[in-house]
Amino acid sequence: MIEYKFKEESDYVLYYAEKLQDSRAIELLKQKEVKDSSDALYLSKLFWRIIDASIEDEKSGIVLPWSEGAEFWNEKLMNSLSGYLERAGYESEWDRTVDEQ
Repeated sequence: MIEYKFKEESDYVLYYAEKLQDSRAIELLKQKEVKDSSDALYLSKLFWRIIDASIEDEKSGIVLPWSEGAEFWNEKLMNSLSGYLERAGYESEWDRTVDEQ
């Protein structure tokens, strides 16, 4: 099960999944777990899409509902998602997306 250190992480990742209009990501996040390698890879790629979207939001002057800012929550989210995927046996899926960046 995906475990977040802070409730705001869950809010943050759902905020961007909804902003990206990504129904598969929303479903994975609500399930709080991946079922296979395909899900793990999708979740890993979602993280990088969130990074890109948050950078675009910052450039556009969009103010997020979290005072700490996107960089802070992106770092927390990276730790939570990568840790979860590693514990669930999907470290290679995470590493693959990292290598693609």
